[in-house]
Amino acid sequence: MIRIIKHKKRGERGIAVMLSAIFLILAIPMVGLVFDGTLVFVIKDRLQGAVDGAALAGARALARGADGSAQILAAQNEATAYVRMNYQNGYLFSNGLTISPPTVDTSVAFQRTVSVTAQASFPAFFLRYINTNATIVAATASATRKDVNVMMVLDRSGSMTASGSCAPMKAAATNFVNFFAPQRDNVGLITFASSMNVDFPIANTFSPGVANAIGSLVCQGSTSTAAAIWQAYQQLATLNQPGALNVLLLFTDGDPTGVTVHMPVANGSTCTAFSPGALSVLSPDYYPMPGGGKGYLQGVYNTFANANQFFGLLKESNGGVVTNGDINAAVNSNSCAFAASWYANMTNTSDFLGVPVTDIYGNSMNSGYQAVTLTSDGFINLGNSSNAPAMALNAGDSAATRIRNGAVDPITGRSLNNIVIFARSDSIDSVRARACVVALKPQILKSEAVHLGPIARSGTLLLSIAAGTTCKFLKDIGGPKSRVIRA
Repeated sequence: MIRIIKHKKRGERGIAVMLSAIFLILAIPMVGLVFDGTLVFVIKDRLQGAVDGAALAGARALARGADGSAQILAAQNEATAYVRMNYQNGYLFSNGLTISPPTVDTSVAFQRTVSVTAQASFPAFFLRYINTNATIVAATASATRKDVNVMMVLDRSGSMTASGSCAPMKAAATNFVNFFAPQRDNVGLITFASSMNVDFPIANTFSPGVANAIGSLVCQGSTSTAAAIWQAYQQLATLNQPGALNVLLLFTDGDPTGVTVHMPVANGSTCTAFSPGALSVLSPDYYPMPGGGKGYLQGVYNTFANANQFFGLLKESNGGVVTNGDINAAVNSNSCAFAASWYANMTNTSDFLGVPVTDIYGNSMNSGYQAVTLTSDGFINLGNSSNAPAMALNAGDSAATRIRNGAVDPITGRSLNNIVIFARSDSIDSVRARACVVALKPQILKSEAVHLGPIARSGTLLLSIAAGTTCKFLKDIGGPKSRVIRA
């Protein structure tokens, strides 16, 4: 066997060492860039997450404190603490965590913006060989909290007591008020059953007034939903702060049963203290008085929750004091047949020609949401018992639709657009407890997540409301963009 031995030329000796050296010179920075760059990216992501969360936490903390200065201090402290809690010095070898004092910008009306900036230093492992000893990683985030104007509309009807839900609602609603910022946010309270009452007009000095008013509630009577939500709209429209977040928050346990109307008094009625003649043509519920009528009486006309039956006329306001189970005859009705031996004859309909198709606030009771039949004079027919629940549902649907559309209130002459209506109700069926939460204009709820957080969380506060409600009405008053969440 013959071996062929090739000898390297003298000039080729050591070429492998040279190539290896060149490769290392080029590879170390490349490997360093990949390794150190990956760590920097992970550190940046973690720090950014901490700063983002801190800005949100700071914005929510603006609700803490008795005045603006205390609220800003609370936001700054909360934001700083949140960064430190979610980014520990030494994470992935980083050090020198520095948090700039968070700032709160109040230059824009009806909103405050919390800005948070933090930075950390990353000591390079490989890149130091090319004279890059450390990398500063910084992150900045901002969150805006609009001032909130919220009208709380609480159902205090008798079914709340019957189901044992009145006390939990009061406790939850009282706690809910604590989420808002005194001197910046405005909170008001309306409660309703047969009667409706503005228990606390909307104001930024709501503490402890709203909580005290909630604590004194007594749950008795029927459910006059349309009047309650419309008067809540009046409060928001009169406040007139379109730059703030305006919210109507409705807590209810069932479908509406009452409407506030000017009932046409029949010629044959025994009523003597009615207002004679027709309403003013300027009234939002004007109707011509037919030949069979002699005047009108104002009050709440009702149906029972568990039976299609007209009854009333009831007193529309209680002045904040519930008496007789909130089933009191309307003012000036003592001589009427329905008021005789009260409550024995309250289902007597002989005093009236029918129910007007519009309530005193201009809400339609013949909106088409539920079908009703009319008399030849154009009133809702009292002889058809199925008209009783339909009129109340129609009025509630009409009121919510007009509020969503920013209708002009015929009484105050004011209007307000972009009101968010958030409705909460529970029902209990034969299978399981079921919660119904309806968010009207859900796209606004989503975009305003920071300052609507307390409202969105209100569902967790109300553990149990009354039985027997349907979610359909609450969804329908929200219109085509509303949604229902069941739990």
